[in-house]
Amino acid sequence: METIILLPSLAATNRTWRRQVDTLGADHSVLAPDLPGHGSSPGPFTLERAVADVTGLIDDVPGPVHLVGLSLSATVAVLACLARPGRLDSLVLSGGIAAPPPALAVQRAVATLLPGRVMARLAAGLLAPALGGLPERERARLVGEATEDFRAVGRRTYLDALRELARTDLRPRLGEVATPTLVLCGSRDKANLRGARELADGIPRARLEIVPGVGHLWHLEQPELFSRTVGDFVRENRH
Repeated sequence: METIILLPSLAATNRTWRRQVDTLGADHSVLAPDLPGHGSSPGPFTLERAVADVTGLIDDVPGPVHLVGLSLSATVAVLACLARPGRLDSLVLSGGIAAPPPALAVQRAVATLLPGRVMARLAAGLLAPALGGLPERERARLVGEATEDFRAVGRRTYLDALRELARTDLRPRLGEVATPTLVLCGSRDKANLRGARELADGIPRARLEIVPGVGHLWHLEQPELFSRTVGDFVRENRH
């Protein structure tokens, strides 16, 4: 059976993929590990540790493997792909960046100044409007879980991850990615549109899709569409 590995975003745990695990799990083996310093995975967070965890998981999986990275974990996914050339059957990168954007410095400065509980409230305040199309009960559950995860991850891990991103430029190595790659970005995710285009331009076998009407965490906004998009690409690259 084909295996899909779903990597969560910064300050999220594997439960962020609940809907995708249920949907994609009907036809595939689905794994959703936590990043270091998140959920059940001990910290501290470094990209090196995150990549080691993911490549270890890839090494343990028999048969075809498809890797999905979201936001921070899009960077992890690219580095894991480079560490295991030829091992992945497909790569999906959503809301990722190829190099640190100017906005990242602002994000780090704000995170340095604010207490963790305040950052958690701000994150929840940004997420809630994006989920306005969901039923009220589901929206409240997702916002509550995201707030809990953010608080549990904590300020140190959050800052560690931002620091790692700030010193990582993937562009010199993107040409080495030989895996068929789908680069995704929500049309409302303005901060990451440039990064998505840089990823797609740099990876030789990449296809870019800008998803209309959704934002950064559109796997929560439109879970069925996200699952269908990933599932279709996996089937397209099934061996």
